Amino acid sequence: MNLSKKNNEHKKNNRNLVSKAKLVTLICLALFSVGLSFGQSKTSEENKFQFGQPEHFLDGYSLNFQYQNGTAIHFEFNNGKAKYEWVAGPAKGNGNEDIPYRSLKIGNDLYMINWHETDRRDYLTVVLDFEKMLVHSSIIIGYENKPERPLKTVFLSGIIDHLKIPE
Repeated sequence: MNLSKKNNEHKKNNRNLVSKAKLVTLICLALFSVGLSFGQSKTSEENKFQFGQPEHFLDGYSLNFQYQNGTAIHFEFNNGKAKYEWVAGPAKGNGNEDIPYRSLKIGNDLYMINWHETDRRDYLTVVLDFEKMLVHSSIIIGYENKPERPLKTVFLSGIIDHLKIPE
């Protein structure tokens, strides 16, 4: 019986240890979670960008870029308006102008722009990375999905060249 009594005592000690281990784990997880939430509310010294209303940060800029599929576009931005023309590919010579645009500075030499071509039922968002000389586009073409202009989406990246920055 002494052996049975020792086994019961041993089991009881094990349960106490498991309970203590669970408690310590719970406390550690809680402290870790609190630490993460404080860490996420801090901003780095390098992050000094002002977030607010979209601006026309690209006024005075012009650039060409070529997509991976070989098509190329010329962009110009002036007085809050965008202008573009296809300079290579099947749409060469086509374009549009006087399109109100919005832009946000989202990093060093990194901008996000968008505009809505209401007459064509197109909407685009483009990220321009002037440090890496890259462009990333997400475009909805013909969102009314009419037979003469069926719905199409574009999700492409390309390389910027001929960048002109205002002085």
